[in-house]
Amino acid sequence: MIKKILFNSIIPKIYKFYLSVNLKITEFSPQENEKCLCLAPHADDESIGCGGILSLYPKNFDVICLTDGRKGIKSVSADEAIKIRQNEFSNAMTAACVSSFQIFNAEDKHLIEYYEQFRTIPVEKYDYIFIPNMLDQHPDHKAVSLLLNRLIDEKKHKPNLKIAFYEVWTTLALPNAFVDITSVKDKKAILINSHRSQVEQKNYTQKALALNEYRGLQKNRDFAEAFCIVDVSLFKKICNTCI
Repeated sequence: MIKKILFNSIIPKIYKFYLSVNLKITEFSPQENEKCLCLAPHADDESIGCGGILSLYPKNFDVICLTDGRKGIKSVSADEAIKIRQNEFSNAMTAACVSSFQIFNAEDKHLIEYYEQFRTIPVEKYDYIFIPNMLDQHPDHKAVSLLLNRLIDEKKHKPNLKIAFYEVWTTLALPNAFVDITSVKDKKAILINSHRSQVEQKNYTQKALALNEYRGLQKNRDFAEAFCIVDVSLFKKICNTCI
């Protein structure tokens, strides 16, 4: 069960934790032979948080959308919403030139209950696994960290596996890796706009690119995506401290 975060009690813990961690800031790009997995709680999270890096390095990435989107469009039936969201996800991945992607069938806001499906993910294949900031207040976003923490306890993984947190609803307090997405910012906009049912509700494209422009200032670039990349040991410490 996901713990409800009480900010008056957790903020001192997070602050103390960050004071104890020394994260070297780098510009990040995966090597040609490095395999990356992007886990998206919902169709569009991958485009909002990782649309730039996916567009730059599509051959390095597999992408899994973990929920089926049945609650993402209130004006249509659950079955119709699933069909629309899955088509939008497929269109976004095609636009990014990502050839390896799939959709799980977890119900929105109940991802934490679908560990049996989550555990089918072959974590042993990957050098990097990208997940949302674990402090995101959406229960499905937080659930990804909890499920992955359990999975890497149970299954073998590469000794140098890294976990990369990306930004959707909550910005990262200490990003330590930046990717210059200036050359693909328009392509990232296309990816986000592929999720038409969502951008018709809120202008995610404008907001995401505004954050990317701000992140670019931190590395003297026009647009950048920010990540916090940690090893498995530190990932588990963060999980135990923050959620």
